[in-house]
Amino acid sequence: MRRLSPLCLLVFLCSWSYAQPEMKTPNGWTYEVLRAGSGPVLNAHNGALTHNQLTDAKGRVLVSTYQINVPDYQLMSDLSPAFQQAFSVMQAGGKYRFHIPVAEFQDAMRSQGSLTLSGGQVMWDMELLEVLPPKPDGARLLAQTLKQEGPDAAFQQYRFLLSSGEAYFGEWEVNQAGYLFLGQGKTAEAIEILSENVRNHPNSANANDSLAEAYLKAGEPAMAAKYYEKSLNLNPQNDNARAMLAKLRE
Repeated sequence: MRRLSPLCLLVFLCSWSYAQPEMKTPNGWTYEVLRAGSGPVLNAHNGALTHNQLTDAKGRVLVSTYQINVPDYQLMSDLSPAFQQAFSVMQAGGKYRFHIPVAEFQDAMRSQGSLTLSGGQVMWDMELLEVLPPKPDGARLLAQTLKQEGPDAAFQQYRFLLSSGEAYFGEWEVNQAGYLFLGQGKTAEAIEILSENVRNHPNSANANDSLAEAYLKAGEPAMAAKYYEKSLNLNPQNDNARAMLAKLRE
């Protein structure tokens, strides 16, 4: 039986791999499977917990949950139809890379250019950690109430949603909620929320860093230093915590 030489076999395999058709999402975007998933398939009726990273055509990282090691939650029905269709190819446990034309990305984001994008396309890596029940994003609900009814009503809503479980509050969403109140000058409320985040995620450098900032804005430098130091111990690469500690110790 005649066999191919190793060199011929390598050439054959390379030519076969290049001949494979590109994978396309239902809305026509090219994508790659970086790691196959084996869990539930994502659809428009789910919530999704992901790590994700957005990169422009020059290789610049624009957004990344990996940088602070905190995953992001998204209610799929809140997304535009284009994203819903694209992300329907994902399975829990998998990691995917989507190549999206810039104009289509901006249209799908329903935003007016909050990101400065260069080149013809962006690359969005999505790691689907879990497929979850379709609960609304708690931080998003609070932001709406804060805008329409003010911080007192929003804080009451926070307590209700947290106890009732009617909205999703992961580490990222609680952190966002804390900053909503911090931005309104409601430092006591922000400290309560961010303290709870630290209790639930004691090994999160980001949660400790955020609580430190709240204490600093509340005029409690000793407590701020305590949590900046915790954050730096958890993540020695946290330059913000290092810089703030240096200022507090001057």
